This record gives sequence, C-alpha cells and structure tokens, in this order.
Amino acid sequence: MGPLPLSMPIHIGKKIKDELHKQGISITDFAGKVNRSRNVVYDIFKRESIDTNLLNAIGKTLKCDFFSMYSSQKEYLSESIKHFHVSEEGIPYGKYAEQITALQQQVESLQKEVIYLEKINKLLEAKEKPKRK
Repeated sequence: MGPLPLSMPIHIGKKIKDELHKQGISITDFAGKVNRSRNVVYDIFKRESIDTNLLNAIGKTLKCDFFSMYSSQKEYLSESIKHFHVSEEGIPYGKYAEQITALQQQVESLQKEVIYLEKINKLLEAKEKPKRK
C-alpha cells in the first residue's frame, strides 16, 4: 500500500468564519452564543486548529458538523460541511424529531401572533391618545 495522498490542510477558523457569514449571524450574537468575547471570536477566525470542546460548541451553535471535514475519506470543499437536520439518522435527538418539528411550527405561529398583537396594541394606543388642540 502506497503513501496516502496529501490533502490541503484545513484552516478551521476560516471555515467557521465563512459559515458564520453564510448564515448572516453577527459577531456579537455569535460571541454571546458560544460564551466568548468578540476579541476571542476574531482570534478563533485566525486559528488553524481549535480545542474540540470549543469546536463542538461552535458546531451546535451554527448547526454544523465541522468534525466531518477531518474525515480522511472525503475531499474537502466548502460544501463538505454537514448541516444538522432533525430528520437525520444517528443524531441523538432523532427520536424527538416530530416533537421538535411541531414545537418549531408552534414557535413560528406564536411569533406571528405576537407581531399581530403588537400591531393591535399600536392601533389601540393611537386611538386612546388624547388629541391636542
């Protein structure tokens, strides 16, 4: 058996930064979600390697499996990052997929209802304000 072909090294910080921008998440929001400062997040973007616990937390936050890029069985392109879906097999919460989907739909419905109620409140407040002479 011959030597394994060399592959391009993975710059994990760049991959994380690219995914963050792709999802449109601000640095401040992301920093809060991973319990780090903005400065630490910018430092993460420069790293070629990263602590596995931190990478796991980042992956959960962005719903991405960054570990899959390190598998020796694949070619690594930006589209090789796996995204989590509640219907995927092998994910621990897979047996709760139906419940999660129902709850997500309920949340979306409630968010729409809140917007509707806010509009009603604004109309009522505008109606109740005394007119100045």
